[in-house]
Amino acid sequence: MEVTYKQISNIAMTLFFAVALNPEWSSNPIFWWGSVFLALGVYAATHHFSVPFRMTQFKTWFLLFFCVCLLSIPLAINRSNSLNTMKTLVVLIIILFVIDDEIQTDQDLEKYMQMYMVAVFVMMLYVVLNVDLNNFQLSQHGWADTGMWNGNDVGLKCAVFLIFSLHSFNLDRRVFRRFYLLVGSVLALVLLYFTASRKALLIAVFGIALYYYFKHPNKRFRNLLIIIFGIYAAFQLVMNVPELYEAIGWRIEGMLSLVSGKGTADSSALLRARYIQVGFDAFKKSPIIGYGVDNYRFINLRETGHFTYSHNNFVDILVGVGILGFFCYYSYYIKLVFDFLKLYLRRNTSMLLNTVAICFLCYFAMHIAVVSYNDILQNILILFFAKALVIQKSSNVTEELE
Repeated sequence: MEVTYKQISNIAMTLFFAVALNPEWSSNPIFWWGSVFLALGVYAATHHFSVPFRMTQFKTWFLLFFCVCLLSIPLAINRSNSLNTMKTLVVLIIILFVIDDEIQTDQDLEKYMQMYMVAVFVMMLYVVLNVDLNNFQLSQHGWADTGMWNGNDVGLKCAVFLIFSLHSFNLDRRVFRRFYLLVGSVLALVLLYFTASRKALLIAVFGIALYYYFKHPNKRFRNLLIIIFGIYAAFQLVMNVPELYEAIGWRIEGMLSLVSGKGTADSSALLRARYIQVGFDAFKKSPIIGYGVDNYRFINLRETGHFTYSHNNFVDILVGVGILGFFCYYSYYIKLVFDFLKLYLRRNTSMLLNTVAICFLCYFAMHIAVVSYNDILQNILILFFAKALVIQKSSNVTEELE
């Protein structure tokens, strides 16, 4: 009976992931709160309503950042908007704390990675069957509307799915599972093409390259040469094949023009640069406490006429909760990165840890162009990375004792 309850709990958590990753479903109060309470209710029943709770560094960090955000509300430009963000953070805290307690071994982490991947697979199928994919590219020019579906958001989830799939494909030899992974990877590549997300493409390209590099640790120089050649070849294809250029090449060209100052940057890149400048100007006027969590959009509305977030996690946090909140949030990122580097330089990392680290580091790099502190994908990656490090350290200690 215990096994049956556990299976039901896993299904309920997968259902929550599926709802959370689908903006149409998560915007429906019945679907959203139904999936939340179902996941928590089944989890509590599985543990006979005596739910375990272990304080960890992840929980401590998330609670501290939550408290900083909470303290910013009285000073917020719009308290209602801050409260809505806090509701999302509350749900993330509860769900992620449950997962944190459940993941104690590599097998547990693998299981939750698979549950997350199934949810992404469902999302990809839903998008392919229900959304006009051409509208993603037309929306880049302002010629179409994709409703609740943001091309960058869809692309980022697909990019992480691809990296996770590489690990799962090498780990699982079962024919059905490999077929599912291949179909999912094809869907992810199709959606990467149609969403034309620069951030997602960068994560996919560099994530796959890093996976290949980590997978063959004894042939690093050869791996590096192959990766450099592969990235160069991919760049040439994107910039010279008409179909690829029209989808994503022109956007890469615009991004490079903005960075180098040569050529003409596309309107999207220029607008995001403007958003960043607006954020830094606002931060200078209130550097310590900020303007309230998720309140950048009100400053942006006043300065640019666009009621939207900054498209930059660093800027959004600086403006929302000031330098104190910024330090509280990113200090944990830095700790995780240093912990990983210490293990990696000693060659004490598993391929599971390397895979999660790749996703975490690539997504971290994309903070210059995405707001993710209240996003489920970002927080799942932080949790997976933190748990993988704890498990690896414990495994290394056990091996030394033996």
